[in-house]
Amino acid sequence: MDSRLEQIYRENSRYVYNVALGILRNKDEAEDVMQNVFIKLFDSFQTFRGEANIKTYLYRMAVNKSIDYIRFQSLHSKKNEEIEMPETPNPDPARTVLDSLLENLKDDLKIPVLLSEIGGFSYKEIAAILKINLGTVKSRINRGITKLKELAAKEVYDEMRTGK
Repeated sequence: MDSRLEQIYRENSRYVYNVALGILRNKDEAEDVMQNVFIKLFDSFQTFRGEANIKTYLYRMAVNKSIDYIRFQSLHSKKNEEIEMPETPNPDPARTVLDSLLENLKDDLKIPVLLSEIGGFSYKEIAAILKINLGTVKSRINRGITKLKELAAKEVYDEMRTGK
């Protein structure tokens, strides 16, 4: 493998995996998407013009391949089954709560929030990745975070009310 490609993989594979995991909520599927992103990159690297930042390019591919995977699954499954994350030995309680709250967001809100808050992308970069207007990115992130806050407040209220 070309040393430049190795460096790109080392620097970006974890981020690509995390984006896919944030969308798919399944470690094996996220791993598959990550591998497919880098296979596509390696196959097309000679024609990469460098007009886009490589990180933005990889994340766009990760988002698109994750969404394609969801579409493929929904077209080929008899019923919509909930995707469950495998248990980890000592899951971070805050991360577990965040994951459950994110499950309640539609993809059009969840993906921009994940790219911004977990991926660390600017609104402009997210607009380029998702191929949507900058104003739409701002609106979706704002609505997504507002919805997460509402869900978290409801969860706290429900716990207080039931005593759990």
